[in-house]
Amino acid sequence: MTDNKTMARRLNIHGMFFMATYWFGFCTYLAFMVATLIYYGWAPGAATATLTVMSVVIMIVQPFYGYVSDKYFSEKKMAVVFLSLGIIFLVLLPFSLRSGSNALVILNMIAITVTGAQVGGLMDSWIIGLKQEFEDVNYGMIRAIGSLAFALSAQIAGMVTIHFGHDARLWLGGGVLILAIFVALTFRSTRRAPVGEQNRDNTAPVEKLTGMEALKLIFSSKQYRLLLAVSFFLILSIISMGMIVQILIPEMGGTLAQLGTATAVMAGSEIPFMFFMAVILKKFGIKKLLVFCGAVFVIRLVITAFIGSVNGLIAVQVFQGLTFGMIQPISMNYLSQIVDERVRTTAVTTFAAITMSFAGILANLITSGFLAAGFSAQTAIIFFIFPALIGFSLTLYGWVRKVWETP
Repeated sequence: MTDNKTMARRLNIHGMFFMATYWFGFCTYLAFMVATLIYYGWAPGAATATLTVMSVVIMIVQPFYGYVSDKYFSEKKMAVVFLSLGIIFLVLLPFSLRSGSNALVILNMIAITVTGAQVGGLMDSWIIGLKQEFEDVNYGMIRAIGSLAFALSAQIAGMVTIHFGHDARLWLGGGVLILAIFVALTFRSTRRAPVGEQNRDNTAPVEKLTGMEALKLIFSSKQYRLLLAVSFFLILSIISMGMIVQILIPEMGGTLAQLGTATAVMAGSEIPFMFFMAVILKKFGIKKLLVFCGAVFVIRLVITAFIGSVNGLIAVQVFQGLTFGMIQPISMNYLSQIVDERVRTTAVTTFAAITMSFAGILANLITSGFLAAGFSAQTAIIFFIFPALIGFSLTLYGWVRKVWETP
């Protein structure tokens, strides 16, 4: 019989393949969408506003999908269905872009958002569920391979765009996502408590929890609430970075290849921190790492606000590893310790909806407001220093008040 450590190793390897194929494929859409819309004649403000609409859609559907997964369908089933639909809409996007209809483009992007774009959150919940079952499952290492694939895809997709156009890049992404479906189909599903089975805290099983009861259970944890607040403010401070880079590099005279390089540096810098996060957490603990990470968020924003060259802007993206590359695996590892498995997917998708989608809405609105008012995208960076300072202050509060202790 396979022991837990052997099974965890197999799951780690399989999970890395899944993350790699998904993020390689989806990067061809995500990392270049603003530049693509501008290429097809959209104004920069309209392009960023469209991404705001996508963030609103994600914020609405993520918690709902999480609740559906907890009650009815496994992450595996939902991921396979959403990947299949997402590929269709991704391949259709070039035709929408050439149609001349902005409404059709927006509808196509919404279709991608409610299908393929949801798989990332489902994958996080999937890995957390496996980690709750097998302690040696390493979320950071698995997610690091996703970042590596994203970095490689950004570099390759930039070159493909230069030589073959935007359409070829999107079709390349669709092809790789087909491989992701086959990987998902052979990946182990997470364990769920059988109907009527009492859980470890002797409360009602998940099948009897309504949506409001599930949310009440999730937000009853002070650790969850504070981690949510910290992640929201810190991620808000840099979530517009990818969008701003897509605008700044061309403004500074850079090329699409340099945009691909910047994205590759951004994603690639995450890899070592995510890969070794399990070891780093054991050595330093969540309290010290969150405070350090919060401080680096502030430093990154200050430096970026005053960078004056394309090469400097590309170089500063290495701070992505010490910011998002740390806060994401720290959060997911901590959530695996504090969330009730009965509402695991709801907890993770709600966390993502607030820290990524809602934060993205605010970040895009603020950035779009600066652009509409005639300011440069870089000016918006100065404003984002303030939420970074709030997030950093909350990490100190959690340390002083001993909130970060695992219940």
